[in-house]
Amino acid sequence: MLFSSPDFFVFFAAYLGLHLAVPRQLRIYLIILGSTIFYAWWKPEYVWLPYLLMGIAYGGGRLVERVRDPAARWRCVLGAIAALCIPLLVYKYADFISRDVVGPLLGVHPPLLNVPLPLGVSFMTFTLTAYLLDVYNEKFPANRAPTTILGYVLFFPHLIAGPILRPYELVPQLERPIIARRAHFTISLAIFTLGLVKKLVFADQIADVVTHAYGQVAPPDALQAILAILGFAVQIYCDFSGYTDMAIGLAGMLGVRLPGNFRQPYAATSISDLWRRWHMTLTRFLGDYVYTPISLSMMRHAVRTRAGKWPTFLLTVALPLNITFLVSGIWHGAGWNFIMFGAITGLAMSVEFAWRRGGMPPVPNAAAWLLTMVTFLVSISFFRANSLGKAADVILAPFLGNWAAIAPFARHNLFPILLIAIFAVFHRFDDYRRIRVAVRRGRSELTWVAIALGWVLAIAVSQGSSGKFVYFDF
Repeated sequence: MLFSSPDFFVFFAAYLGLHLAVPRQLRIYLIILGSTIFYAWWKPEYVWLPYLLMGIAYGGGRLVERVRDPAARWRCVLGAIAALCIPLLVYKYADFISRDVVGPLLGVHPPLLNVPLPLGVSFMTFTLTAYLLDVYNEKFPANRAPTTILGYVLFFPHLIAGPILRPYELVPQLERPIIARRAHFTISLAIFTLGLVKKLVFADQIADVVTHAYGQVAPPDALQAILAILGFAVQIYCDFSGYTDMAIGLAGMLGVRLPGNFRQPYAATSISDLWRRWHMTLTRFLGDYVYTPISLSMMRHAVRTRAGKWPTFLLTVALPLNITFLVSGIWHGAGWNFIMFGAITGLAMSVEFAWRRGGMPPVPNAAAWLLTMVTFLVSISFFRANSLGKAADVILAPFLGNWAAIAPFARHNLFPILLIAIFAVFHRFDDYRRIRVAVRRGRSELTWVAIALGWVLAIAVSQGSSGKFVYFDF
C-alpha cells in the first residue's frame, strides 16, 4: 500500500477516524492492528516478520538489562543483534553471497533462494538494533510493555522506509499520546502534500527516462546519459524525501512527531556536508554505532603505539570512514554496485578530511559545490545501475557517446528537462520551517487553496497512478 495510492487514502481516512474515536490509552492497540493490516497488504505471508524481529529485540533487551557482568552483557547484545540480522541475511544477501562471492571463488553454482525481499526488513532491523544498543549502553530502559515496543517498530508511517528512529524519539510518544491541534493537523497535511507532489509530479515523471538509459543493452548516447544522471539525482531525492515528507505528515496528523531526514542536500559544498543533510537518521545511526566505536578503538591503538600525524589520521579517520560507508553501501543493497557506491563515498570523504588535515587552502564555494555534485552523481550512478559495467557505460557516455540531434532530443524530453530545471530552482526552499511559518502566519483559506492545488496537480500529472518508492527495494 503506497502512501500515494487511492487504497492508502481510504485506509488512512478510516484509521484517522478510529484514532480520534478510540481512547488515548488504547491507541497503541490501534497502531498495532492498523500497522499489521498496512504491512500485510503487500504480502500477507510476511506479516509474521515484524513480530519475530520485535520478539528477538524485546527478549534480548530484557536479558541485557538483567545481566550485570560487562563481558556477559556484551555477548548477550551481540547474540541478540546476530539473531535479529538472520532474516536480513537470508532474504537480502544469501543469493548475492552464493552467486557473486562463493560461486566465483569456488567455481561452483550453488542453488539460489530467489525469494522476494520483505518490505522494510532493513529499516526494521536497524530500528531494533538501535533499540538493543541503547538498552546496552543504558541510554534507554528495557522495562517497557511489549505492546509499546511492538508499536515502536510497527508504526506504519515509518515502517517501510524510515526515518530510522531511536527508541527515545517514538516510545515516549506512544506511551503518552497527545491530541493533535488543528494548526498541527494543517501543517502536517501541508507537509504530506509536499511529499505527494515530489513523488507524483517529479520522481514518477522523471523515472521513465532514467529507466530507459540504465536499462538498454547498448551504452546510451551522451545526452541520454546526462539526462539520466541528473534525472536520477532528482528522482531519488524527490522519491525518498517525498516518502519522508508523507511519513512525517501522516505521523503529525496522528499527534506524533518524527525527525527530519533531509535538509537541502544538493546545496552542500562538501561530500561530508551532503551526507549530514541526506538520509540524516541513517547517517546518525552509522556515525553512532559504526564510525565512532571504530574511531575510538583506533585512537587508543594510535596512542599506545605513538603513531605520527598521518598514520593517526589513517587509523582514526580514513579507516573508520571507509568501513562506515562500505557498511552503508552493503546495507542499501546486495551487489557490487552498492559496494562501489559506498567505496566512492568513503574515499571522497577521506580525501576531503585529509585536505583539511593537511592545512590546504579552502576550495572556492562554486568549485566545491561542483566537485561535491560530480562526486555524488558518480556514486549514485553505481547505486542506480544493475552492474558495474552498466554504471561505467552511463558515466562515460557524456565523453564517449554521440552528441548528435540535440534539438530533437530536447523536444522529445522537454517535460523531464523542465521538471529538473524547476527542481534546481526550488530545491533551496525545501524546508519544513517555511511551511510552518506559512500555515501559522498566512490566511487559512489561502493555505487550504494551496494544499488543494497541490493535490490537483499531483493527481492530474500522475493520472491517478503511482510508482513504487525506490527505497522499498532496500
